Amino acid sequence: MGTLFRYACFISYRHGGQPATQRFYEAFRRELAAQVDLWLPGMDVYLDSERVRGGDFFNRELASALCSSVCMVMLFNPRYFDTSNPYAAREYRAMVALEQQRLSLLPAAGIGRGLIIPIVIRGTLPDAISGQRHAYSMDYVAAEDLRTSRARQALKRVAEDIYNRHEAFRSAVGDPFAVCEDFEFPSESDIWEWLAGLTAPSSKIPWR
Repeated sequence: MGTLFRYACFISYRHGGQPATQRFYEAFRRELAAQVDLWLPGMDVYLDSERVRGGDFFNRELASALCSSVCMVMLFNPRYFDTSNPYAAREYRAMVALEQQRLSLLPAAGIGRGLIIPIVIRGTLPDAISGQRHAYSMDYVAAEDLRTSRARQALKRVAEDIYNRHEAFRSAVGDPFAVCEDFEFPSESDIWEWLAGLTAPSSKIPWR
């Protein structure tokens, strides 16, 4: 198949409350997009910066963007899987559903690390996720840090991972977009049991 995806990746993240936090995420998108463009010229990187609009129409818009993306880049911090604001968790579970459908279209070797690329910007991934996926660690402080040589080298590796996933779909034996017309995010009730289990308090005291 040719290049049918609209976006190279969908960036999923937990929105912050400070303007500087949002600037960091937007700078991340710009720097990653620059690296992706060297591998996949003309393919953009999707980042939702207007979630405050809310509503069913906006949910459909985001679901369409996710379904049109090669893969998901998940920017993890300790509140990503937040039971009081589970929007990022719903995005994650939506991509898991797409991943299951799309990997079934590839040869047996498939994509060993799946279609979700976790990047840890703060905290530690839950064991249930770190045991399944290769994660990057990018513990940067501000948007300016993303312009350093070290950061750009890390983003180059992420961009190459995205490219490899894109190229794998050239050998797909079915339509990766078969579910996109009616694709929706799972509801809060759909993911609640899974999310509650994932975020259950640990018996360990972290500072001991």
